[in-house]
Amino acid sequence: MKNLLQAGRMKRYFWVLLFATYSVAAAGVVIDVLGDEYRQLSQVAVTTVHSSDEMRMSGASQVAAVYRASSGAPFSTLPPGSTFKVVWPDGSSEYVMVVSPASSSGVQAIPGSQQPASGKPSDVAAADASAKVLDR
Repeated sequence: MKNLLQAGRMKRYFWVLLFATYSVAAAGVVIDVLGDEYRQLSQVAVTTVHSSDEMRMSGASQVAAVYRASSGAPFSTLPPGSTFKVVWPDGSSEYVMVVSPASSSGVQAIPGSQQPASGKPSDVAAADASAKVLDR
């Protein structure tokens, strides 16, 4: 009888732990580049969602590298396939996906995720959405 109660309790703890872990993992990573460790990066200081793709991805790669280096587990932080949100110095933001942590251009922009500082979709995202509608 005592073993059955203990087994039931362990099942509940398992499900609570599983739910808590999933909630934390689903929250994702948001990196605000106005933090002290990111503010002085060369590719970040003047970057916005209106900058060129190369400049934005270079800045996002630098941000990801610093984020990994400052974490307790740099080899398991931001693995390939993970996404994170970058908030640029002007307040604009976009989501990027890690393609290769070992590459200097190891991130890729997620199309349509660019949000200018005003909160309205950027011209690039709007044009991309319009093109998708026209292709149908």
